[in-house]
Amino acid sequence: MSEARKIFPMDTFVAYLKGDGTASVAEMLGYLTQKDLDDDSTPFAAALAKAWIYEQHPELTKMSKGQMVELGQSVSVAPMPVKAKAEVDEVFAKLADYKGQINAKGAKIDELTKALAAKDAEIAALSAKVKEFEGQKKGEAEALFVTTEARIVEFTGKLEALLKEVEEVKKTGVVVAGVAGVAAATGAAPAAEAASGPADAGPGSDFGFSGGSQDPFADSKW
Repeated sequence: MSEARKIFPMDTFVAYLKGDGTASVAEMLGYLTQKDLDDDSTPFAAALAKAWIYEQHPELTKMSKGQMVELGQSVSVAPMPVKAKAEVDEVFAKLADYKGQINAKGAKIDELTKALAAKDAEIAALSAKVKEFEGQKKGEAEALFVTTEARIVEFTGKLEALLKEVEEVKKTGVVVAGVAGVAAATGAAPAAEAASGPADAGPGSDFGFSGGSQDPFADSKW
């Protein structure tokens, strides 16, 4: 059970009413409110207790610091009565609830922050893999392009040479070695043969009549 009254130096009492914070002031506030105070709850206890003191002794609101000191060397302080103490308890209960919510949200924020950091690390790893894959594909595509371009140049050169030989054949009628295979494959040889026509009949030809070289008009019947 707490003491009925407690003596504090007048300097402590005056410092409290004038807003000065000291260790002795915190002790007096804890006694007035019957609470274990920390840095978060002390300002609320100070405001509630000061309001109660001024309600009991309104003359103190008009006194200067010097005038208060002249009241004596010490002051006898009693804990706040039940009604005032109930108001203090209600305020402190709300403070404890708010503090619990803040701590819970802080823990949740820490959890989400860690999860976000893990996701960021995962994303960074995936991004690195994507860049590596893109680099590989780009290199393969460039190599394929270079190979394809070289083959196109090679085939273009061969085609140009072939066209030149074809033009030469058209001009001279002589099939060169490079075109002979192509001409045979494309039917150029039969065309040339058809263009030259049938061979001329020789002097011994029978124009389709039988009898070889005999004269058909030598018969006595003619």
